[in-house]
Amino acid sequence: MKTTTLALMRSTMLALLATILSTTIVSKAQTPTGKSRLRVASYNIQHGMGMDGRLDYLRTARVLEKINADVVAVQEVDSMTRRTGHTYALGKIADAMRYYASYAAAIDFDGGRYGIGILSRQRPLRIERRALPGREEARAIIVAEFKDYVFAATHLSLTEEDRMASLAIITEIARASRKPFIIAGDMNAEPGSTFIGELEKDFHICSKNAKSWPADKPQACLDYIAAYKSYGDVKRPGADDEWANYRPYVGEPAVTLNAQVVNTQASDHRPIYADIVLPTPTAQLLTTQPYLQLATKTSMNVMFQTNCVGHCWIEYGTDTLNTRRARALMDGQEVCYDIENNIKLDHLQPGTRYYYRVCVQEILHKSAYANHFGGDTLRTRFYSFRTPGDDGDFGCLVFNDLHDQSKTFGRLRELVKDEDYDFVIFNGDCLPEPRNRDHAIGMIHRLADAVGGAEKPVIFLRGNHEIRNFYSAGMHSLIGYYGNKTYAAFTWGKTRFVMLDPGEDKPDSTPVYGGLNDFTQLRMDQTEFIKHELKSKEFKQARHRVLISHIPIFGNTDKYRPCTEMWGGMLAKAPFDLGIGAHTHTARLHRQGVDGCGFPVYIGGGYKMDSATVAVLTCREGRLSLKVLADNDDNQWTLDLGR
Repeated sequence: MKTTTLALMRSTMLALLATILSTTIVSKAQTPTGKSRLRVASYNIQHGMGMDGRLDYLRTARVLEKINADVVAVQEVDSMTRRTGHTYALGKIADAMRYYASYAAAIDFDGGRYGIGILSRQRPLRIERRALPGREEARAIIVAEFKDYVFAATHLSLTEEDRMASLAIITEIARASRKPFIIAGDMNAEPGSTFIGELEKDFHICSKNAKSWPADKPQACLDYIAAYKSYGDVKRPGADDEWANYRPYVGEPAVTLNAQVVNTQASDHRPIYADIVLPTPTAQLLTTQPYLQLATKTSMNVMFQTNCVGHCWIEYGTDTLNTRRARALMDGQEVCYDIENNIKLDHLQPGTRYYYRVCVQEILHKSAYANHFGGDTLRTRFYSFRTPGDDGDFGCLVFNDLHDQSKTFGRLRELVKDEDYDFVIFNGDCLPEPRNRDHAIGMIHRLADAVGGAEKPVIFLRGNHEIRNFYSAGMHSLIGYYGNKTYAAFTWGKTRFVMLDPGEDKPDSTPVYGGLNDFTQLRMDQTEFIKHELKSKEFKQARHRVLISHIPIFGNTDKYRPCTEMWGGMLAKAPFDLGIGAHTHTARLHRQGVDGCGFPVYIGGGYKMDSATVAVLTCREGRLSLKVLADNDDNQWTLDLGR
């Protein structure tokens, strides 16, 4: 007796646990590719009447709350009828769930109305009701537009002819949608029927063979969730306005991650739900313009961000008709697990103009044994760039300490609008204190896009303000660093640029840093780098040499100057033609050298217009020169650095 009782208790507990696990589900989970899944449900509530003959809208609400769908199609819903005590049933359910209710009557009934509705976590942007045929009773469809998709609910006729006529109307509505289109409801048709066969020509059924009626012993699959296979007529680039030049979105309309029938007898139907992933509209796949990084004579990196995880590649060549592909591979695998993309174009010719475009195909869902791709491939327009040449000529713009001040940056760009330049250097504190990835991406593109970064390589040096705030370490994935270090050297033409990273402007022990910094070690690492660089063939054979850092090695006015102490002796006597610094917010040109160094040093101004400067560093016919422009006449200089 005791054994039987214990076994019964154990069985009951396991059943309860199984119920909890199967019904308490978080709908906003992320797919392996990071895309939010959408949970869609459909429920014929039989005006709130359960199999026990009890009318209870709160019970209906509790069933739907456990499903936790983002949007629900509801059928057989009374509004102000006598049999429901003149209750607005959908509103009562919505209030209990704290959802939005959208109702569409199909017929007048019992002193009120009877029809369908939509319950949604988000407020619909618009609602539309359309009549559908039904000889036994009139039918309807209700369509709700949301930010990322369009959702429709319906309850179709018992007559096949009427269902087929309804399908033509539903397809017409879906075709007109410019967003992914989902429909759910009681279709009154079984799998294998003529109607479902026709439905599947244009719709992907997300809830396959979901037997939901009758609720006590389900025998029939009558309730469905389906996604339209195409949406939004996409105009081919360069096409005229004729219909033939339009191509509908094709590809997987949705990926079903999970579909379930919920065991309840709160109606004569059981509710169904599906977790689906919807495609991103093709025109929205790319978040930003690309920006060029890590230019060398034989290579160029193209970086860009997407709105979703994608299969991405670059088509490039010396003309637009004969291109080859490049993509990001790591250990034999394409790198396609995040929205950040960095693709290297290799084996280029020096001093040659190349054309390229970014191509993106969405990965809707990726698992161990299945890959699901979105529809049309996005191909941008062709951009172009020129690799550094052997002749040594170049023009370079140098900005610093902008501190995300768009007005100042705009004015400095105006000052150099007529300058011919090949690349741009942002010498620190131009991307200050990144709070999160979106903030960092926004700052990068405000700068890169403004100087034509899709066609002119941009170099971002780290300043002390790039080191601060939560996402500072994350900048490494958004910026191309030569040698994957924040300090490096590169050659443009016959000029060698040595870029150093002094770190913070206060000791590592400063309390505000929270013990998270170790710039002492970073500086020691650079000591070895400097020794190696000064002995390198690239440095020795260069015609010109430029030293650049955010915090100046020479001319720094801070009390804390560890870099001057550690590196000054090595660098002061090195054969640099020019030193470029920033940080102090006070523009200076030290023509005779400062702090004992043997070369001129230019220090850029601050972020206020009365102190802001922009430098134009050029090499023309072997002659290096520096021109500094500003609104303040006292901060304008020209320096001929010779051959």
